[in-house]
Amino acid sequence: MKKILRAALLSLPLAARAAPVPVNLSADAGLWFALEPLTITAPRVKQEDLIDPRINAHLLRLLQQRMDARPDTLAASDASIFNLSRLSTLTGYSLKTRYTEIGFLLTEGLAGTKDYQLQRELENAARLAKNVQTRAAALVALAYAKDMRYLTLFQGALVDPSATVRFAALESLLILGDRSVQLQLAGSARNDSSVAVQIYAAAGLWRMGDGFGKEILLRFLDHQDWFARAMAAYYLGEMGGGYEYRRLIQYLGRETDPSAQAELAAALMKLHPKKDEP
Repeated sequence: MKKILRAALLSLPLAARAAPVPVNLSADAGLWFALEPLTITAPRVKQEDLIDPRINAHLLRLLQQRMDARPDTLAASDASIFNLSRLSTLTGYSLKTRYTEIGFLLTEGLAGTKDYQLQRELENAARLAKNVQTRAAALVALAYAKDMRYLTLFQGALVDPSATVRFAALESLLILGDRSVQLQLAGSARNDSSVAVQIYAAAGLWRMGDGFGKEILLRFLDHQDWFARAMAAYYLGEMGGGYEYRRLIQYLGRETDPSAQAELAAALMKLHPKKDEP
């Protein structure tokens, strides 16, 4: 959900949600720059008291229906989805993601709810739903309530067998924003079996002020898989400074994968104003 939907896509061989790494949207596209991540707007956070009960009832019913549903897939027989899958602009890509992953829509609609019944159902879905996308959506939606009583739920999800759920647990801890979660972030950055989860955890750790996260990201620039190198470059470009600029410019000349090259170039453009920093 939030942010790096690019990172989530990295776990796609394992699961179908997590968000966003560069994905080649056209076989002959050549070099292209990484897409910005989708973000959850969480509209009810600012207007919970104004939400029509009928809206909550519909969202609750959708959540309950999705708990045991099979994971969403791009149905080849659906002409609308086929048309969406052919869109390769930033807006088109965002539309495709939005309307082929109902977990994203559920997260946006339920994020930050203070309604007791909805919170209880979200917690139930986060613990028991067979559909991993629904479990992930429920975790992230609960995180927007910024309630520390869900901390143990998020921590427990960090060891779930599904990479999608673990990624959502990390996302939830970062949304919660309490500095006490740094130990869990460091553990995931070091030990998770999914490279996407490791990198996302490292970025979150760095964002919270722990330089160990940055060191992990720098190491991933030498990873054998292009998506790990590209994802690490993205976060280094978002949060780095002059030192990171000088490191990335060295890698640009020897990178062979087009998507990783494009991600490095995008990161360097973001870092360029800081290039003379010590």
